[in-house]
Amino acid sequence: MFSQTRSKTTIVENVNATKAGLFHGLNKTGDTIVLKSNKDIYRFTFLFHNKKESIMMDLGSKEAKIPLHHFNVGRYTVVAYREDAVYPISLNRIQDIEKPEDAVADLEEDVLRASLSKDEQRKRNITPRASINKDTRLASATIEEDEISFEEKLAKERKLVVLRQREYNARIKREVEAKSMKEQVFAQAEANKKVSEQEKLAKEEAQREAKRLAIKEKEANTVAARYKRNQRILKQHAATLASSKKKVDTKEVKYNISEINNNSLEKQTREEYRKQNLRPNGLPYED
Repeated sequence: MFSQTRSKTTIVENVNATKAGLFHGLNKTGDTIVLKSNKDIYRFTFLFHNKKESIMMDLGSKEAKIPLHHFNVGRYTVVAYREDAVYPISLNRIQDIEKPEDAVADLEEDVLRASLSKDEQRKRNITPRASINKDTRLASATIEEDEISFEEKLAKERKLVVLRQREYNARIKREVEAKSMKEQVFAQAEANKKVSEQEKLAKEEAQREAKRLAIKEKEANTVAARYKRNQRILKQHAATLASSKKKVDTKEVKYNISEINNNSLEKQTREEYRKQNLRPNGLPYED
């Protein structure tokens, strides 16, 4: 909080506005609020706490000067509207401020004349005054009101209304475009999020499928290895069987001199026969 010209007015700094580039304070004489912004201030609202009423006006400028002789003693809130946000400024009027002799009675016109350059005033069909005093009070008019005809006044009012309507339409268009852009950005972010989730799910599914294939491949390799081992065993058995078949089958027979001894007979020897048998006369062969 800071105070300027304590005998007349105090103003409370809006820290968020200052951070956003909206500098606000009082002039040296304390009879005017001065605002300088890095973005256009397109509207003001003046809230009178005592009367519980408010006044709204359009501006469309980066600099604003609000003469305080329009505000009686009491508390007020001045709200500055920019495209990025709304910034309230608390104001406490402590003492009355003397109204200049050539002051403009209408608050909106007074603010526009104090804030806008002469060229900008002409663009808005506002006749600039001859000069502006250093203390930001408006100089006396060079053109008397009674010298302007009713038709000229009406024409200027109509031009001013048309100009304000154009500015209002342009501002509404900008707001709609900004809102549409935000919606598009939000929709794109949601779409990107959805795609990211789908990609994540697809990646996880691919990993699971890869694991399943790896398990199946391992099982197939195991079966193939077992099959090869069985085939090798079968081949070994077959070779062993074939080798055994090549051997000549032998037949065990008793000793007989009439049988020819060959590889197919396992003939009993003479000694073995004589030990196991008797002579034809019934006596052992050893006798």
